[in-house]
Amino acid sequence: MDIMEDRTRPVLIILFTRFPLPGQTKTRLIPSLGCEGAAELQRKMTEFTVDQIRQTGWPMQIRYTGGTLAEMQNWLGRTGDYVPQGPGDLGQRMARAFEEAFNAGASKVLLIGSDCPDNRADNLQRALRQLDAAPCVIGPAVDGGYYLLGLTAPCPALFENIAWGTEAVFRQTTAKLSRYVLLPTLNDVDRAEDVPESISVVVPTLNESESIKETVRAIRQGFDTEAVVVDGGSRDRTSELALRAGARVVNCLPGRARQMNAGAQKTSGEILLFLHGDSKLPPAWDRHLRETMKRPGARLGYFRFALQESFPGSGLITFGTNARARLLGQPYGDQGLFLRRKDFMLLGGFPDVPILEDLLLVKNAKKHGAIACANAALATSGRRWRQYGPFRTWLMNQSLLLAARLGADLDKLGQAYRAGKNPLRALWR
Repeated sequence: MDIMEDRTRPVLIILFTRFPLPGQTKTRLIPSLGCEGAAELQRKMTEFTVDQIRQTGWPMQIRYTGGTLAEMQNWLGRTGDYVPQGPGDLGQRMARAFEEAFNAGASKVLLIGSDCPDNRADNLQRALRQLDAAPCVIGPAVDGGYYLLGLTAPCPALFENIAWGTEAVFRQTTAKLSRYVLLPTLNDVDRAEDVPESISVVVPTLNESESIKETVRAIRQGFDTEAVVVDGGSRDRTSELALRAGARVVNCLPGRARQMNAGAQKTSGEILLFLHGDSKLPPAWDRHLRETMKRPGARLGYFRFALQESFPGSGLITFGTNARARLLGQPYGDQGLFLRRKDFMLLGGFPDVPILEDLLLVKNAKKHGAIACANAALATSGRRWRQYGPFRTWLMNQSLLLAARLGADLDKLGQAYRAGKNPLRALWR
């Protein structure tokens, strides 16, 4: 079946959702989450999806059920058009939404649900671009349905004789099409095992005012995430800027291990990510993190290493760091270390030492399971490499590890390292 397209009219993104009344929403999850928990998940997923649509800059229409117009606007705001889904099965309601959108002048219409938090703004933009080349774009879901359908003209036959709510939906729909484009396959949240684990990101800081705002904003771009900034006595505006960006700020005596342990005590997430304040998270970082933790036997995860700046020797540094982490299972803290809360508590947290707390945690975790690398790179600041030079910095790092193995006092090692001096001297002091 061919669908003709008219590109002279605007774009519309339609969201199908339900007002989160306990006991009446995400009912298949009530046995595992309870009525309130299922409704809270629906609330979070809808708010996140609305934010993703708003990031595209395109007009949005919210087709709702289970609540009144006033309730929906009080919940999600007055931006966008609100329309009741109306009577009929899912197919009839979807067909009506498309027909009314095209009758109102739209030339590209995307229809999405609120139960796929992995469907981000960039994927919505990708779908709209694909409609320049094809009359239909569809995003398959893992369970056999679809999380997105985009059209350039009405096609009511797409919604007829479909076994809604079954694994046959995607197959039956695409069988009616002669030309369409596929988006990446993503996961709908319909079963207990589909629910994304919540993530708390602990950020130890000391005078990070230049970068902390963007770091916190990136954290909050993830689904069901929180940022906990643990400040060790900054003399700049680090705490103020972190609060304004939406983080929870905890004050603590300085010391990275001490700060991270203190921050972990203030979190609520099922997974903990320990992140340096000047690091730059990759797009969809939370999805990469969750996928990594689902690997069989994974006890602790980390991101690939990358540098934010390019300078002589930066490529060699990146290659060597990633090779070491992969071959030896020895990532550093500037690669972002993450693990489940229960495992962090089981390991006793970070050893309270002045330096090398990251490697000691990794060493402890390896005794209980695998060290897994996420399929994304975390960009760290190269300021230390630029300050002391690539070769000297590499030499100091190796000297630090060697001195620690030979039994040097970690307090003296930390002082030498922070001062840019040869850590091996600590062996003879």
